[in-house]
Amino acid sequence: MNSPSQNAPAPGGWLITFADLLSLMLTFFVLLFSMSTIEYENWEAVVVTMSEEFSQKRPKLDITPRDSANQLQPKKAAGLNLNYLQALLQRSIDSHASFEGVTIQREQDRLLISFPAALLFENKDSEVIIDGTRPLQRLVGTLVQIKNKIRIAGHTNAAPVSSGKFRSNWELSMARARIVAGILTDFGYTRPMTVLGYGDTIPSNLGPAQSERVDVEIVTEKGGKGLYGIF
Repeated sequence: MNSPSQNAPAPGGWLITFADLLSLMLTFFVLLFSMSTIEYENWEAVVVTMSEEFSQKRPKLDITPRDSANQLQPKKAAGLNLNYLQALLQRSIDSHASFEGVTIQREQDRLLISFPAALLFENKDSEVIIDGTRPLQRLVGTLVQIKNKIRIAGHTNAAPVSSGKFRSNWELSMARARIVAGILTDFGYTRPMTVLGYGDTIPSNLGPAQSERVDVEIVTEKGGKGLYGIF
């Protein structure tokens, strides 16, 4: 019967080497963690947020069910009432000579302030005349105080453009509307404006003399879709 050799390695000896390796790796990661820095400001913010979120003293929302749509509160319009605004602007137009020829009229959900083109621009051109910006400067003082949407619409008569700068009345009307919008912006109006050019497609109901014009349209802000505007 053969006896096992005394020089043969003991079974399971590799476990000792493996345990030493794990110990070294654990020591290495502990060393890395000890060398790292904790961002105490971010940690403190997280602690405060969690404390407030799960605090028993935090007020709870009282949600009351509604049985019908009549109990829903309608959303108020953001814009100023056009009747009041018309009276305010009419008083300003009547008291300043720079508004000579400017008209103001109410059309359903909008207020039209019509500036004759001759008050602002050269004939059949987009060049601003001397003192052409004065009425627009006075108008800005009112526009910056309201939240209604503003549209700038350029209109012309049917006479062709002969200067060669514009290929059609449509281009001329658009250029004038953009210039008026730029002037209002330069004088301090910061809200977005819609710029439109209609050419000679919409004649004025005030007569041919008013066909060449730029309209500043103040639009009523609706309360939203539907009757109650909650979406």
